[in-house]
Amino acid sequence: MKFPITNATINLTKSCNLKCSYCFAGGKSNKIISLDMAKKSVDFLIKNAQEADLKDLVNNRRIIDISFWGGEPLLEWDLLKKIVLYTEKVKPSNIELNFGGTINGTLLTPDKFDFLDEHKILFMISLDGTKETHDKYRVQCNGKGSQEIIVNNLKEVLKKWPFYKVRMSPYPERIDHFYEDIKYLVDLGVTNFYFSPVYEHKWTDKHWETWKNECFKVVDLISEYQQKGIEIKIEHFMSYSRGSDDSVYPCGAGRFYVGIDTDGSIWPCHRFIKFSDTRPWQEKEWCIGHVEYGITRPEVRNKFIDFKVKGCAGKDCYLNSPCHGSCYATNFDLEGEIEIPHKQTCKYVEMQIAVSNYYKEKVEIPNNKNCRSCVCYNMCYAEGTKDEIINVDLNTDMHCHCYNAAYSGTQPATELSEERKRGLSQKKVTPMEVMNKLLKIELQNTEILKLLKEMSKQ
Repeated sequence: MKFPITNATINLTKSCNLKCSYCFAGGKSNKIISLDMAKKSVDFLIKNAQEADLKDLVNNRRIIDISFWGGEPLLEWDLLKKIVLYTEKVKPSNIELNFGGTINGTLLTPDKFDFLDEHKILFMISLDGTKETHDKYRVQCNGKGSQEIIVNNLKEVLKKWPFYKVRMSPYPERIDHFYEDIKYLVDLGVTNFYFSPVYEHKWTDKHWETWKNECFKVVDLISEYQQKGIEIKIEHFMSYSRGSDDSVYPCGAGRFYVGIDTDGSIWPCHRFIKFSDTRPWQEKEWCIGHVEYGITRPEVRNKFIDFKVKGCAGKDCYLNSPCHGSCYATNFDLEGEIEIPHKQTCKYVEMQIAVSNYYKEKVEIPNNKNCRSCVCYNMCYAEGTKDEIINVDLNTDMHCHCYNAAYSGTQPATELSEERKRGLSQKKVTPMEVMNKLLKIELQNTEILKLLKEMSKQ
């Protein structure tokens, strides 16, 4: 079975306790996946991983990755726990397992920490920055802002998991405050960032130029902290600094990775699931199957397997950047075809290339990072842990930092470098060992920063 589907985002619910006006899901409802359908989704992934030839699996390892999505997945906390326990119970011993997801952060409270810790579930938190930036669009259902609630929770999260990721959704109306938003979050203790622009808003050339200049200031901030021994990671700057590769895919959607909706229907990725479309799954054009029946529409899935970008305004930057044709779902939403990048995504890529050139000048980049991540950073939360993916594309250096949400590219590399082989053969460590080590590093960095401040006063 070529391109076995072993990684999925599962919609636990279509309900949300926030009312973010720029949400790509297109509305919400009270629909929740039943425990029975969730179990069938898990069984579907396990069956694919178990029956696949090792040569067709990423790094020749049997791994299933489950990301919890919504809506807000933590609204269904008890259901989430039951799914995790079921998966761990029925999973064959020769299959590895990873959990994760993206959440809005309002419900990530300390009473959940022990379960998340025990079962190694890593979330990424959506937070746009300062109160002024975040609360413009990310509001509660009563119209009040959500930033203060999330920040209070994040402070507790960072005490336990200092490496936690924050995902931002930059939009043009506040793009002149991008540096301010990053600096605000850095001051809170956040050191790992991902962002996904709100392409649907009205970007102008002036907005892109402003964002580029704001990013230059952020690069200066990263360089400043690096000189103090503190690493601030923004995957976008790093990915675009790694040069070109031979991949033809922006991500692994439709091949190794899919989205599963509350009714069990299967989609090329979670972004193709539109909550406002209430038709049966069999009538929805981009639905490729169902967990009970398998892939029922292979001709739609083949559009992702045989993907060829139609180009971008006569330029070739999609060939030598993480773009590789941009996000499938964004292309379809804005252009009507998955193969045609929207002009605003092209502007974004051009901007990121300029920023990354500056980043290479200012920031020391480790030699072992000569590769690129996938174009979609929505769920990259395992980077920096032992579950960080090493390589996924055949004969290329494309990789994705989130093995949990997969976007895993094409066939696995047939030959790994000696350095990668050593990395794969290293002794496995427990999640607690990883977290304790990271906490120790964080405490050391805090002491170093305190010492530097004291020295500067002398």
